[in-house]
Amino acid sequence: MDANFSAPPFKAKISNAEQLWVHTMLVIGGRYMEAGQVSVRLHHGGPQGAKPKGEIVADILASIRERRA
Repeated sequence: MDANFSAPPFKAKISNAEQLWVHTMLVIGGRYMEAGQVSVRLHHGGPQGAKPKGEIVADILASIRERRA
């Protein structure tokens, strides 16, 4: 990777996603990866806390099956 390259910080990425009306954001940092968790944020719902990745996948699939927002 180029030494001059810098990725936008998490706060900027989250702010950008909010502006683009992304409904569900999954934040996966180093601590979460080690714990096997994912932090969930909902558009205009804010942070929902960290949950095990299997639980998140099950929740998303249930939402799709039930066609709920």
